[in-house]
Amino acid sequence: MQTPTPLCDPHFHLWDLAERPNPNLGDVMPAYRAADYAQDMSELPPELQRVSGVHVETVVGQVPNGIPVDTVEETRWVRGQLEPTSAEQPFGIVAYVHLERDIAAAEHTIEQHLAAAKGRLCGVRMILNHHPDNPDLTWPQVEDGVLHSSRFRAGLALLERYNLAFDLSCNPHQVADAVAVFRDFPNLRVVTNHLGFLHDGEDQAHEDLWRAGMAALAALPNVYMKLSMAWFARDAFHEDAVKEAKIAAVVRELIERFGCSRCMFASNYPVDKLRGISIGYLYAKFLEWSAGFSDDERRALFHDSALSAYGPLAQ
Repeated sequence: MQTPTPLCDPHFHLWDLAERPNPNLGDVMPAYRAADYAQDMSELPPELQRVSGVHVETVVGQVPNGIPVDTVEETRWVRGQLEPTSAEQPFGIVAYVHLERDIAAAEHTIEQHLAAAKGRLCGVRMILNHHPDNPDLTWPQVEDGVLHSSRFRAGLALLERYNLAFDLSCNPHQVADAVAVFRDFPNLRVVTNHLGFLHDGEDQAHEDLWRAGMAALAALPNVYMKLSMAWFARDAFHEDAVKEAKIAAVVRELIERFGCSRCMFASNYPVDKLRGISIGYLYAKFLEWSAGFSDDERRALFHDSALSAYGPLAQ
């Protein structure tokens, strides 16, 4: 029997709103803890074996005079959830830091996350998704104009100094500004989230803008791509063969642009679960969409690229 391909899931979330309220997550949702995630991942196809993962923050955004979320407490809570099984499943943590605020405050927050994560902090995500006209494309408590801020650039320089990756979450119309910023940070590993946020229901101009942005990001050798949250690009793709074929084409296009060594499949669980997409189905599609690649290329897509972006994951 063929040895399963090792899997690092570089994008999943845990929460328990009864323990840690977070108004940015919207409607009250059932708790999703480490045991729930482990149960869901047990449904992986036999061709894959989960060996590690990266938890990504759920804070979303923070604005002055907004509803505060204790970002460091999230890191501490997540570590406590995942630590009991870390010998078998090493993990990293991508935490929330507001990089556009006072630089001393940002550095202090990074230091707090480092202490709370106990060697597992591997990156920072500060969601930037903001749209001037469409509120559905503006994430909760996310401010406009961050990509034009000198303070944000100073925050990115901090990440370079601490050897932390930056998870890039922005809309296609923001990508040109993002490229202008990250071109000046060649030593900062940047991990683009969720297929670059191609959005379902938009016109051809939107897709053209997305495609140009992806080409510009791919031209920066320090930028990676997460192949995840496909339903955002084509809602209910798991129930529609035409939509699924479009997602398959988008995935292959991104792999062609970035290369296998800079692309990584990710579950985005439990967000995708809430859209009715099972782990078994999702990873079967990942395997199908990557058919034809060599064993080494597939290993990169399912495992090695994630570790290249985030570094070794601690037990």
